[in-house]
Amino acid sequence: MCGIAGLLDFDGNGQPGNSGRILRLMLDSIRHRGPDDRGEELIANENGPTLHLGHQRFSIIELSPRGHQPMANDDQSFWLSTNSEIYNYIELREELSDQFRFNSQSDTEVLLKSYEHWGIDCLEKLRGMFAFAVWDSEKRQLILARDRLGIKPLYYIAGEKQFIFASEVRALLASGLSDSKINPTGLYHYLSFGHLKSPETLIRNIKEIKPGHYLVVDSDGNVKETQYWHPLNVLNEPDKDRQTIQELLHESVRFRQVSDVPLGAFLSGGIDSSAIVSHMASISEEPIDTLTIGFKEKEFDESEHSAKISRLFNTRHKLLTLDEEQLLDALPSAINAMDQPTMDGINTFLISRAANEAGLKVVLSGLGGDELFGGYPSFQLVPKLLEKKKWMKVYPQILLNLGTKLLKFSLPVDQGIKLDHWLNGKLSGAHEYYLIRALYCQDQVSELFQDQNLVEKETLKNFETTNSALENLNRAEVNDDFSLISYLETTHYLQNMLLRDTDMMSMAHPLEVRVPFMDHKLVEHMFSMPAHLKKFTATPKSLLVNSMQPPLPDSIVHRKKWVSPCPSNLGCAAQ
Repeated sequence: MCGIAGLLDFDGNGQPGNSGRILRLMLDSIRHRGPDDRGEELIANENGPTLHLGHQRFSIIELSPRGHQPMANDDQSFWLSTNSEIYNYIELREELSDQFRFNSQSDTEVLLKSYEHWGIDCLEKLRGMFAFAVWDSEKRQLILARDRLGIKPLYYIAGEKQFIFASEVRALLASGLSDSKINPTGLYHYLSFGHLKSPETLIRNIKEIKPGHYLVVDSDGNVKETQYWHPLNVLNEPDKDRQTIQELLHESVRFRQVSDVPLGAFLSGGIDSSAIVSHMASISEEPIDTLTIGFKEKEFDESEHSAKISRLFNTRHKLLTLDEEQLLDALPSAINAMDQPTMDGINTFLISRAANEAGLKVVLSGLGGDELFGGYPSFQLVPKLLEKKKWMKVYPQILLNLGTKLLKFSLPVDQGIKLDHWLNGKLSGAHEYYLIRALYCQDQVSELFQDQNLVEKETLKNFETTNSALENLNRAEVNDDFSLISYLETTHYLQNMLLRDTDMMSMAHPLEVRVPFMDHKLVEHMFSMPAHLKKFTATPKSLLVNSMQPPLPDSIVHRKKWVSPCPSNLGCAAQ
């Protein structure tokens, strides 16, 4: 993993030296993403824009200077700067070997030659996580692309005289070309849900490229964004390859164990991370390294479960035991690592630091298992609320009001507030799901804004945005609760909080976190699966559990899902 940055200058009167200074400021701000090497290239184009392209390298595959970036093809008609791991690069290299001579063993060169051969259609070939920039001198275009699930970030500012982009918002702020004004839409979403929703950021003129999209910037500064992948495109379609969950996950883990540096895994002792470790152990000839977070307060500590899984799969296990004081001491550093504000991520910061201190450069994570296999309470709560909504129409309003008042006395304050909002149709969006995921409800957010006209505008905009997501589901003929919630958890919560936080907190050290559950082949398989196969059973995440050999102990499968503590007691995701 790495950090990328660039400045496309359309101003023929601009000074190249000034553009170079801006690029260096951006690269300095993201040095933590790539401490191993730095590259800067000035790419001049006759009667066209000038591109300053930069790269901060964190060496994972091909550690030699032959992996240096920005990287050009043989005649320098294409230039690439990428923050990526292309897991099927060996297969792609073999496919391209008749057309090209390769000068390195890097996946970067394979990506570059893939673009040279297939153009933007190379995106259909890639299996991995990536955010990259390609300068195509033949078309005089800058192409920016982001992986299908949004694992790696990429931000930009589209100005009249310059187009700039980088792996982090802080780099664009460091350029001095951002207006630094607060984006009310980003602020509204952060207060409502504890995170920002792509493509919005907290800064007005900084945007994020959405997952599964690419951007083309031509020599006149025109910008066009195109979606090349969507999880619903395969909904309820037959699985052409007829691979099983076990086969797909095993293949995904195998791809993600390719590394030229030390590699391990996060192990919480839950089903998801245990599934990843089981596949890693079956592939690796040597015991794998695993890490987990434990707490000195016994009511929070569940490290015994990760220890049990470690013994089952014979891993070299490291336990990071924390107390409240250590958590608070880490807060300033963790907050500094946040490229965008979030109500989560502290645990990821701490365990990433521990992995780095243990000498690991790459770890595999169970992130995404809950979204694909129904691990969150929302998978049960949303259908219950929708069912109760039907029955509510039968009772007079006066009885509902009385029942609500009595029920609120037995509920925690935040749940009582959500109940009030639900009964009054204030869902923090266009569906009950968004109310369940809300950090602060609609009226609470309104109280935090001085300008009520502004908050009313943003409330309406949020409703329209969330309603658009539901329309996507309707067009795809989603008719089961499981697929609906899985889609919303993936596109609303996972992409906008968990994946973004994981990137920010791990790269602060730096550490590369790979997420096998977010292999697009596995995601497509789950969304193409018929609804009747996704029914809930007495076994949590039964589709995943039943795919595992050897099976997990019952004490792991049936233990209650754990939400880890954090200093604010807000927004902490399950480990």
